[in-house]
Amino acid sequence: MYIYAVVQKRQGRHKAKFESALGQECRIVSYDELNLRAVERLRPRGVIVSGFADQIENYSVKGLRGLDEVMHKAELPILGICGGHQLIGFGFNRNLKRARRLFDEPIRRLRAGEDLPRHVTGDARGTTYFKAEGYYPIRRLKNDPLFRGLPRTMLLKCAHYCEVKKLPEDFELLASSGHCAIEAMRHRERLLYGVQFHPEGYEAPFLDGRRILENFGVIVEKFWG
Repeated sequence: MYIYAVVQKRQGRHKAKFESALGQECRIVSYDELNLRAVERLRPRGVIVSGFADQIENYSVKGLRGLDEVMHKAELPILGICGGHQLIGFGFNRNLKRARRLFDEPIRRLRAGEDLPRHVTGDARGTTYFKAEGYYPIRRLKNDPLFRGLPRTMLLKCAHYCEVKKLPEDFELLASSGHCAIEAMRHRERLLYGVQFHPEGYEAPFLDGRRILENFGVIVEKFWG
């Protein structure tokens, strides 16, 4: 069994896609109910952390501290997706135990002469963002079991306007794209992965995301021996 830690509701469709690719039950647990005690009680084989349905600054820091503790201390494979990836970056670049609030870090604006496929979006305060939404080429920078069997340039589903600005200490950069420098990263000593894209967003003919999830399943099985 896997735990799917959700930071947004209506995850049934994604749950089914995880289960199809991983070949195991994926139990949904709300992000603010996941901590080390819950991991010890439920004894999952791996943890997947969902994206965020809202701006990260609208979430309670206190409600995320248990999940942050799992990311720092749980001895099992973990995959953070989109907002979950950004939470890994926030928690390892800063101390979430001391932070009073979270804040978004929007992807960079287009430079003169660039023509990357982005959508313009905004919020109620009139702030403009550039959002990457659709299937984008993601370049693998390092060989890693997460990308086994995939081409150097993959096509993966993106749906984000923020990113991890700084690679956390003790992490290595695995993949990048034209609109996001840190598309995938991994802790150097633990099986803690973060990906900015959505591997669960796979659909024919864009199936690279499914292969990534299948590879994560292999990583989990090898970890447990």
